[in-house]
This record gives sequence, structure tokens and C-alpha cells, in this order.
Amino acid sequence: MMNNNFNVGIDCEDIDRWRKMLPKLESGPQRNLFSEDEHYYCRSRKDPAPHYAARWCAKEALLKACNPFYKVDLRRVSVSKAQDGSPFFVLDDMELLEINLTISLSMTHSRKTAMAIVTVIK
Repeated sequence: MMNNNFNVGIDCEDIDRWRKMLPKLESGPQRNLFSEDEHYYCRSRKDPAPHYAARWCAKEALLKACNPFYKVDLRRVSVSKAQDGSPFFVLDDMELLEINLTISLSMTHSRKTAMAIVTVIK
């Protein structure tokens, strides 16, 4: 039985691809893929590439999970961390906020791959 009020999105990325993109993330159009807070967090890490890759996975997974309910503008979404370390989305989109979705996010990475899963309940 299909539940039209629930959806899941998943995405994975090759971290080496993001490592090669690091110079482009500092300036140019790719910089706009992430918020200033995301850039600060990723750049504060010893190796920023896995953190950028995981955040991009999270955004792509959100896009997929929200697809039946709303078309997400990824430039208006950022990923942050709670004090306990759990990731969450910061949404700068009033229409999306008004839909009142319950969104859960899980992110991980190994040395080679980053992954995120998002669940959305309407």
C-alpha cells in the first residue's frame, strides 16, 4: 500500500570528485551551492571534501524526498549541526516552511563516498 504522505530521498557522491572541485568552491558559480555557514564548517575541517560532499548529498536527497510535495530550490537550503552533532536543514523558503513537512536527515561518509538519506512526512 502506497502512502502519499511519506517519501524518502537518498544520494551518494564520490568524495574525490569534490576534492577536485575545492578550488571552484572558493570562487565562481559553484560557491553558491553552499551557504556561508556551510563553507565555514567545511573549511574548518582537516579535509573539507567529505563534508562538502555529504552536504550536497543531503540537499539532493531532500530534493528527491520533497519531489511529490514541493520543488525545492537548493540555493535556499543549508545543512547545520545541532549541539549533539545531529544534522538538520536550515530552510530559507517560506512556501516550503508553510507546507509544514517533518524532515529527517542522516549523513555519513567513508574515505571514498558520502551519502545522505532524507525522510519527509506531510
